[in-house]
Amino acid sequence: MSNLSRRNFITGGALAAIGGTFALAGCAPGGKSESKGAGVSGEGAAQSWTGASNGKGGAVEVEVITEGDTIARINLIKSRETYGVGTTGIDIVSDLIVEHQTLNVDTVSGATVSSMAFLSAVSSAIDASGMKSSEWKKRDKAVPAAPENLSTDVDIVVVGAGGAGYAAAITAAEAGKSVVLLEKLGVVGGDTILSGGAMAVPNNYFQIRDGIDDSVAKMAEDMIVGGDNVGDPALVNVICEGAYSAMEWLTFEGCVAWQPYQRFFGGHSIIRALVPEGSEGSGIICKLEKRAEEIKKLVVCRNTKADELVQDASGAVVGLKATNTATGDTYDFKCKAVVLATGGFGANVDMRKKYNPEMDESILSTDSVGATGDGHVMAEKIGANLIDMQYIQTYPTCDTQTGALLYVGNMRLDNHAICINKEGDRFVEEMERRDVISNAIKVQTDGIGYMLFNQTGLDATDLAQLHAAEMDGLFARDQLTKGETIAEVCEPFGIDAAELEKTVETWNGYCKDGKDLDFNYRATMNPIEGGPYYILAYKPSVHYTMGGLHIDPEAHVLDGAGAPIAGLFAAGEQAGHKMGTNRLGSCSITDIIVFGRIAGANAAALA
Repeated sequence: MSNLSRRNFITGGALAAIGGTFALAGCAPGGKSESKGAGVSGEGAAQSWTGASNGKGGAVEVEVITEGDTIARINLIKSRETYGVGTTGIDIVSDLIVEHQTLNVDTVSGATVSSMAFLSAVSSAIDASGMKSSEWKKRDKAVPAAPENLSTDVDIVVVGAGGAGYAAAITAAEAGKSVVLLEKLGVVGGDTILSGGAMAVPNNYFQIRDGIDDSVAKMAEDMIVGGDNVGDPALVNVICEGAYSAMEWLTFEGCVAWQPYQRFFGGHSIIRALVPEGSEGSGIICKLEKRAEEIKKLVVCRNTKADELVQDASGAVVGLKATNTATGDTYDFKCKAVVLATGGFGANVDMRKKYNPEMDESILSTDSVGATGDGHVMAEKIGANLIDMQYIQTYPTCDTQTGALLYVGNMRLDNHAICINKEGDRFVEEMERRDVISNAIKVQTDGIGYMLFNQTGLDATDLAQLHAAEMDGLFARDQLTKGETIAEVCEPFGIDAAELEKTVETWNGYCKDGKDLDFNYRATMNPIEGGPYYILAYKPSVHYTMGGLHIDPEAHVLDGAGAPIAGLFAAGEQAGHKMGTNRLGSCSITDIIVFGRIAGANAAALA
């Protein structure tokens, strides 16, 4: 076999967009595919064959280089799959195909659609070569290998490779401790990599630059009031007081780059959210993943599901049992401490209904498929206290068909859109809390809201460039329309154009006067004057679970009596009683980094 690189190469016209690509476009992966071939004749000569399919971001095109009856290399010609998620899934599948010369490869959990599309495209290229992909699929199965020489006797085990897990694992490893970071999916990042990645930080760089007066106390008050005074002020204060240090840690330790602007999120009294490079959580996770790879004492194990916490005779947590879902290998880790950072349970409908019957299967979810409450269940079995489990948040502006968070919907957060209903009227303040907007949408016609903006507003942001794949997918499924006039853009949705024209006229008048007499809009008011116009359809999806393991300010997990369970820590969405009834946007990233670092440092202190 050729010694050419096994990694898939981005060539010529390839597009590896950082922008969000959660909306399906075109036919489903593995559906219609195209292929063609070209090469140099002669036995053993290298030949090129192409194939195509459709992923989350649209077309996925590959070039398969064959030498005789082997695959020497797979080049990715075109792709707009989610950076760090779909792109990673494609890398994994590409490596397995070339290394093991088989198409008997599973899709990658957490990147199922993208890896399925890639497999379909490669299959069509193989068929074009004259070989039969159906026979390649019958060959010996190839699975991702477990880390070599993995030690099960370590100082600390961290469960969940999202933002909180990486913060905890890196912090502990930098303290000189041996750390294993377990991730049950085939890709890392959890909900963090699927998020917009915005991080609330009082007194941040850009506030100082722009002369904006903010404080830790102001942010804490916003969070407590925004959660209806249910969140624990002590935990909230830890988040707010640690925000600036967490930002600097991400910047200088994690090498995270920030966009040169801030974003205003509903419920905050002031603009204070930093936005990472690419305007997605991948701008954080991919940097932390790279940093983790540089630390010798830290091992990341993908496809490895935590099964059970192990305690000693005193009740202290001293180990964890886990299973590699790809290889079937089982592990009995012995350690001094465990940090649980498995996220929430938004993707577990049965668990949602158990604690809040209203959050049933009729409501889609923005969450990672891995957000199933595994850590909650494991910890509860050894006596951990669960708190605030009934409080489940929906994000208001999500895809009506897939449930995915809509990054084009950030036109609202960037202050260039108004929220309207089918009758053509505004029905809520666009900068309200997520729960307020979500509840307002539910009572509108068909339970759907619409967002109106124009080309001028779109051009004032970077959304069209960063999220081109999402926009293309929305257009293809008639969830986003464009028209030169208000009447034209309303027609596909059946929106009352005459009423909307009146609404826009009123809004523009409010912008001129600097006062919204209908809903008291609290951010910068920008008029919507002249076309082309756009309308985006949306409805709420489950986005965040405020409840979780009860922790103290040192990230110790507490039992039913309020006492710490020795050796057990929790961070991120895994831990409850911080956000109250409702989480304000951009506070989660702050929380996961602040408490992730605290959990990692305190776990290291035990080892």
